[in-house]
Amino acid sequence: MSAEATDVIVVGGGLSGSAIAYTLAGKGAKVTVLEQGPWVESEDIPIDQPDWEFAITREWSFDPNVRDLPQDYPVVNDGYTPWMFNAVGGSTNHYGGFWHRLKPVDFRKGTEHGLEGTRDWPISYEDLAPYYDRADEAMGISGLPGDPAYPARSSTRLPPLRHARYYDLTAGALDRLGWHWWPADNAIISEDYNGRQGCNLCGYCDAGCPRHALSTGAHGFATEAARRGAEFITGARVTRIKTDAQGRADGVEYVDIADGSGHELEAPVVVLAANGVGSPRMLLLSTDSAHPDGLGNSHDQVGRYLHTHGYALADIWLEESTQHFKGPLGAAIYSQEFYDTDPDRGAVNGITLTFCASFGPGLISLGGITGQSAAPWGAAHHEAFENAFDHYLFCAVQAEDLPRPHNRVTLDTERRDGSGLAAPHVTYRLHENDRRLLEFGLDRVREVAGEMGARQIDVQTLDDAYSPPGWHPMGTCRMGEDPERSVTDPWHRVWDTPGLLVCDMSSFVTGGAGNPAASVAAMALRCADKLAADMGAGEHPEASPVAA
Repeated sequence: MSAEATDVIVVGGGLSGSAIAYTLAGKGAKVTVLEQGPWVESEDIPIDQPDWEFAITREWSFDPNVRDLPQDYPVVNDGYTPWMFNAVGGSTNHYGGFWHRLKPVDFRKGTEHGLEGTRDWPISYEDLAPYYDRADEAMGISGLPGDPAYPARSSTRLPPLRHARYYDLTAGALDRLGWHWWPADNAIISEDYNGRQGCNLCGYCDAGCPRHALSTGAHGFATEAARRGAEFITGARVTRIKTDAQGRADGVEYVDIADGSGHELEAPVVVLAANGVGSPRMLLLSTDSAHPDGLGNSHDQVGRYLHTHGYALADIWLEESTQHFKGPLGAAIYSQEFYDTDPDRGAVNGITLTFCASFGPGLISLGGITGQSAAPWGAAHHEAFENAFDHYLFCAVQAEDLPRPHNRVTLDTERRDGSGLAAPHVTYRLHENDRRLLEFGLDRVREVAGEMGARQIDVQTLDDAYSPPGWHPMGTCRMGEDPERSVTDPWHRVWDTPGLLVCDMSSFVTGGAGNPAASVAAMALRCADKLAADMGAGEHPEASPVAA
């Protein structure tokens, strides 16, 4: 294998990796992004297909074990199925665009309660605030400023998305209950923005958007990064991060998925941004004489403290029309009335209630998100469907789960990917604290549904077999100030491997009770600014001064 060279290698072209490449390329660095998946084109998106509701359960599934595409790798699941998507832009190609920020309190949960491995972040909300604003501007965020549940922010907003009748029904019920609610921020542009077409309210955004109204990492950062000179090599599966004789990262080895050929790429800086499963997996795969247990793993921290957000999902069926099929899937309303810890609940942390439009006729006929009220086959089918389709509302209870050391990513001893690399093995068990939060949240959904006059509510069963949907694998390479309890320092530099950084969802210390995409983008921009400043001064990122 002949080796080529660049200034910075970014492993992973998702939201984080693309934001880092966008910043560094803008500062004049030669950046090469290695991504297993392709660029997603409009014609690839299933929402235009007649069977789109079922395409999203096959080749457009959230689960890589179901898709089983060449760019995917298998994930061995023990209580948890990570939902992720390999492509430029990563899983933002395939998300609802919910755009929550963390709150100041979320950075201090170690001080607040310190349970089950919970620690304070080594940075604060104020450290990320300017980068949240920059991420908002790059992506294009629709919403209404002024939510009193958050600090004031300086970034502008596009006008809020238009939602149908279910929005007013929900807002009225929350008003009568006296609970906090606010129109949700969404990474979906409500009007034309930066050469992209605004949302036309066509529906199920989770299946992608051929108009590019859904603000993905590709639209917000990767496309501009490429214009600035960053090179994106797609179909590239990194097999190992290389180190030199001094134990410093100096490049990667990768395989061209299409033809199986091997390549080397050299650089004094390697940034790992392969998500909360892929990043710890790559560190564990990259062993050498100085790191026999994998890079960054001198204290057995790589892959630990997986947290994901507990979710309990509910279908609400009303007598009156909801028009839930009109408008974007993106969140319409959220309530954070119960976001903060209240000891009277018998649990720490809190929840967000999110109310959304959802689904087309096929999935409604199958009983909505829980599948508990499917229309029967046979003569009664049409009447049952008629009573269901325009009478539906979807609610998600999102709980902050505890980062526990035994919830983790390891390497499986048997399964391999298409290049012969060990598959990740993901182990997750919901803590009783988190289960109590979800049960509390479902009781609150029942209150809202009762206030709306719902004729029926179907809720997810929280039995022993329950596992949360794996949308947000966080915390597996968490940052910190103590190398014995974290993988990176506060600037994402791996403690025991100079020249190597990790910046993505794996960096999270705690997850809050909101979706992580805004924080992923903000952390990436902050990381890249520091990296660019160091490189501009003729430096390369050393390991943190605390010895590993």
